[in-house]
Amino acid sequence: MSILDRHQLRCELDLNGWNLRIWAVAASGFLTDSYNLFSTNVILASISFVYFPDDKWPGLLINVFTLLGSVVGQLLFGYLADRYGRTRLYGVELVLVIVSTIGVATSSFGFENNMSFLGTFIWWRFVMGVGIGAEYPLSAVITSEWSSTQSRATMLSSVFLMQPVGQALAQLVGLWVLLGREGRFQLAELQCGLNDLHEAQCRRAVDGIWRIVIGSGAVPALLAIVFRFFLYDCGLYSLEVKNKPGIALRDTQRVYGATPAPAPVAAAIDINLGSSSSPGPGNGTIPMTSMQQQISPQPMPVQFSRDDLYNYFIRDQNWLYLLGTSMTWFILDVGFYGVSLDNRGTLADIWAKRPAVALDASLPCWNSTLPDGGGTSAVPQWQARGGALPAWATDATKPCQTISEVLVEQAQQYLVTVSASSIAGSAAFIWFVSESGRHPTWPRRQWLTASFVALAALFIAAGAVYYGGAHTRAAPATVALVAVCHFAFNFGANTLTFLLPAEIFPTCYRATCHGVSAAAGKVGSLIAVLAVYGINNARYRDDGASSESPSPETRRGRQGLVFVTFGCVLLLGAVCSWAYLPDPQRFRPRPDGDGGGRSGGRWESKTLEELGGGRERARLVEGEILTVREKVREVRRRRRERRRAGGALAAAAAPTPTLRAGISGMDIPSRVAAAGGRHQPNVDVEALQHQGVGVYEGAAQHQQHDSRWPSGSGSSGQRRMD
Repeated sequence: MSILDRHQLRCELDLNGWNLRIWAVAASGFLTDSYNLFSTNVILASISFVYFPDDKWPGLLINVFTLLGSVVGQLLFGYLADRYGRTRLYGVELVLVIVSTIGVATSSFGFENNMSFLGTFIWWRFVMGVGIGAEYPLSAVITSEWSSTQSRATMLSSVFLMQPVGQALAQLVGLWVLLGREGRFQLAELQCGLNDLHEAQCRRAVDGIWRIVIGSGAVPALLAIVFRFFLYDCGLYSLEVKNKPGIALRDTQRVYGATPAPAPVAAAIDINLGSSSSPGPGNGTIPMTSMQQQISPQPMPVQFSRDDLYNYFIRDQNWLYLLGTSMTWFILDVGFYGVSLDNRGTLADIWAKRPAVALDASLPCWNSTLPDGGGTSAVPQWQARGGALPAWATDATKPCQTISEVLVEQAQQYLVTVSASSIAGSAAFIWFVSESGRHPTWPRRQWLTASFVALAALFIAAGAVYYGGAHTRAAPATVALVAVCHFAFNFGANTLTFLLPAEIFPTCYRATCHGVSAAAGKVGSLIAVLAVYGINNARYRDDGASSESPSPETRRGRQGLVFVTFGCVLLLGAVCSWAYLPDPQRFRPRPDGDGGGRSGGRWESKTLEELGGGRERARLVEGEILTVREKVREVRRRRRERRRAGGALAAAAAPTPTLRAGISGMDIPSRVAAAGGRHQPNVDVEALQHQGVGVYEGAAQHQQHDSRWPSGSGSSGQRRMD
């Protein structure tokens, strides 16, 4: 692989913009997975009505094993995508989803109850979870590597938009199926759930609802598989891992069409990829003839070898990046899934405008409400079991609702509170993350940090408002705040935690690191689901007596505690993103401006090749500072410089301490050489000199001789495969 191959491939990608073909391939699969994952919000009430009317723990097991399957899929397919290629596996996960969807939809007790319905259902949901989890690293990495630098963030966020769309689609399909079954079986007239006269007919009708909803999830998966027959392996992967430049350029041109190479390509190569390089005199442009004379091939590190893993993650300290992406996703999913997955009870509680109604003879449904007075009311049985509603009923203020009324109310509350605001948040994010020039762009790492702070404040505010106005006419205030929380999730942290791991790691380990980060998020969701279940379903003690149903004061205190606790946890995400994540963008001043302020320019994305250089390149070239200790030390240094110089101008002109601390002028060549054997792009020597750091002249020449640290745009992880 030559420098020209790398530069030509980057030109092929960056001369194109937002691509509908790539988006359709990735988005269709992500829509399928979101539909199937969050369909439990639709089907669990129906399943509980038919099979487990008195128990809530089966729903917990279903969600837990689905999330466990997602963890397995994210870790396994992330590694396999780096080891064997992107498109070789892209479609296998959808086959898993389709097969498991059929398995879930056909789960039963077998002949004469010789099978366990719950065991069969959970097994197929686990397999479905594996397919759902596999989609995360595959969709993210393929979208990232096929995108141009300018459109990368927009493409990734457009794919992630399918998550709230999939959630809404599952609810809409559930409503459509319910209305169809209602017209056929007259569920409301049969008083399904309140009277046992037509119990068998009601259970048969409701059993068909959840099976149709689940089975419908296979339809978008089939369409997604068709799309994926027309996708090739990413050019970056073919070039930098397989070392096949001809195939990389050919496949890229098949997707985007042949683009004319710019004239300067044959004359010179910019080390930092031209327009994406740092401004100023230190751009480091080296004539092509000089580079052709100096480059000599060197053995490439072996991908996933022990030495290579140690060098990249341990020696170069890129494990800090992985820690940052994993911890932020973990913390995000604690809050997100805590209020999003199987949140039927939470939504019903925050929507309630009055306290829970007592189950006694004053209820109109205490006795049979059928026109002929036949059958037996089920409500007295609920009162005999400790005053708790059945598992399928979630609104304690409306105990006389039939199962069809419960399903309609749950769908309406979810669509208004969660789906509408989440879709709006994702759409707003796509608009503001665009680098089209229509508006100022925002730095994504700082955006993530601010998003966590905003979410923490919103959650704590929601808890306070809920505690003060729950079950009163002020309840809509809590509903509005929860809706704003879901908007803020997708306008910030929920989208960014999906986006950043697909940008900042090298090509050879990009899918693996994204899978590890996503798996950490699912572990956080497991903790959140278990915590919410434990809080909402624990046995309460009121007035010294054990009870299944808490008093209004106890219920209010515990639900408010959920919001406040999750808010405090989300605040930790701001610390992790601030301390352990790099900037995937750089600030470029306007050509006609002095560059002295942030208002005179815009934030532009770095290339994947630059970001793949890892922490060592970022420290040497850009003076990047990571970890809480270094950040605090930098803050203190800046304060001392301001006091010493008497103003911000002197502080801005002061040399960066990170480059001075532990890196003397004479030891930079050795650091460059050490990094050069890895993923690092070329260090801009003139930029280092401009910052006041003495640099050995042979450093640039040394890095040019190391084929594993190619010039052009820098290496995003070129590796030789065994």
